[in-house]
Amino acid sequence: MTKVKLCGLQSVQDVLAAKTAQADYIGFVLAKSKREVTAQEVNQYLAPLRSEHEVNPTPVLVLVNRTEEEIAFLCSVTGVTHVQLCGEESQELCSRLGTLHGLHVWKTWSVRGSREDDMLSVYGDHVDAVLLDTYQFATHGGTGHPFQWDSISRIKTMIPSTPLIIAGGLTPLTVGSLVAQYHPFAVDVSSGIETAGKKDPEKMNAFVEAARSGSHVS
Repeated sequence: MTKVKLCGLQSVQDVLAAKTAQADYIGFVLAKSKREVTAQEVNQYLAPLRSEHEVNPTPVLVLVNRTEEEIAFLCSVTGVTHVQLCGEESQELCSRLGTLHGLHVWKTWSVRGSREDDMLSVYGDHVDAVLLDTYQFATHGGTGHPFQWDSISRIKTMIPSTPLIIAGGLTPLTVGSLVAQYHPFAVDVSSGIETAGKKDPEKMNAFVEAARSGSHVS
């Protein structure tokens, strides 16, 4: 069953809507972005979930070019153990975060659809998952545009044992066909579940339902 991450949440209401939609993961952007939040805000948003025995959906910190010490500190003060690294972080850093700090590390890769994607193979043994997003010059993901999905099959052959998370312009109308065709470990969405720049509970529900429906298509 493909898992679902709803990203760029910015309020308690967003978090509760994601829980109602039965998302598996929720993402908080701690980097320069129109969806940027602080570690203190993450703690506020997660407070309603922490009254339960287990925080669910699982929170993920989305980070860009932070140092090992900064990442460990942010995870410590928020209690979050999943990180999504969207910058030029090395495979060595990714590995240390897992082995020394006990973190679950996802590495974002901007798909170019060219031989430059071969460089992704060096991360295969050093991360828990690779998130594929759309390449756009001078950005670190979050473009709101899809990449050429036929690149997914080639990348799977490069890192066959590494779970893939697919992002990039997904919507409730497109995610089902993606999941049915490629069966990724997870899918990730932000702008595709928004209306007028704000998270839309109806679209959040629709996205999760569509992703789960796609998982049942052979």
